[in-house]
Amino acid sequence: MGILWALLSVILVSAAQLTLRHAMLQFPPATSPVLFLQHLLQAAPGSLPLLLGLLGYLASMVCWYFALHRLPLFRAYALLSLSYILVWVAAITLPGWHEPFSWRALFGVVVIVAGVMVIFTPQKKR
Repeated sequence: MGILWALLSVILVSAAQLTLRHAMLQFPPATSPVLFLQHLLQAAPGSLPLLLGLLGYLASMVCWYFALHRLPLFRAYALLSLSYILVWVAAITLPGWHEPFSWRALFGVVVIVAGVMVIFTPQKKR
């Protein structure tokens, strides 16, 4: 059950990251805090995605709490690295994101997957 909580946390945090990026693209630059705050307080475009992204992070932390009660930390944390893969794939494949594909990034994804597999491979008893 701990793995399910950890995977749900990974999905939620990945969706939250994508939602927050979408929100930030609609906000004015943070170099002008007053303009940024006005934009936020007027419920301008981007405010709802910002709220949803923050709520997604909160929900992810709740799932993470339950995952940590049921899994050893080294396994739970390995699963958390899967969010890098989900966000990368989504940013490349979702329409409107226009993130470039790179072989170097794909190599990084392969290394992450290999690392997770090594951590979850059952150890032989001695």
